[in-house]
Amino acid sequence: MLVVNVDTELFEKIAPLLHRGTFGVDRFPRAGAALELVSRVPVDVLLVGYPLPDIELQQFLDAVRAPSSPCRQSPLLLIAHGEELEEARRYIGRGANEVVAVDESPERLQAAVSRLLSVAPRSSLRLMVRIVVNIGEGAALEMAQSENFSETGMLVRTGEVYPMGSRLSFEFHLGGDRLPIRGEGEVVRQTTAGREQVRGIGIRFVSFERDGLMRLQRFLRDAAGR
Repeated sequence: MLVVNVDTELFEKIAPLLHRGTFGVDRFPRAGAALELVSRVPVDVLLVGYPLPDIELQQFLDAVRAPSSPCRQSPLLLIAHGEELEEARRYIGRGANEVVAVDESPERLQAAVSRLLSVAPRSSLRLMVRIVVNIGEGAALEMAQSENFSETGMLVRTGEVYPMGSRLSFEFHLGGDRLPIRGEGEVVRQTTAGREQVRGIGIRFVSFERDGLMRLQRFLRDAAGR
């Protein structure tokens, strides 16, 4: 989850929803600082306070929805004060999916976020993952436990800190599947100590061997249907 230009008091209205699930949260007070992240890292949902303090909102939305952006399909919720709601609603269909008022009850805000999260499925899936991270001239081999998966990446528990952009190979077994899923990935996020329950790294899938992606997609669909 990416949160931009949302103060602490308002964020605390949404926090109980996040505590009920496993969500990594990246918070930025200014949109310009978040642009690099949205160009590199897929997120489940974006929460953006309107108006932005440093750049035009349409500039930010265009970057999020760019053809090459990993967040192109990520749902985006604008949060605005009552007198600015009508202005904010002009951006629905121009990059924003929904607008809610700052002074809504915590329950209404959480419901809006829940609706958007429902279009970005992520499965809580705890598996042992073998990863080989390429660092400099060497390689670090590690067995780690996954926290969740989507079709585009996974969150892995680890006490190690790897540089952003580190390339790695991965291998894991899905339940009931004899052959492992193997592929290449990239470290795109380090969880924030003290703000998140899980200490670990976010890995974006870059490529899969053979039919690995198709098998993962099938497994996630079956898990969602149970």
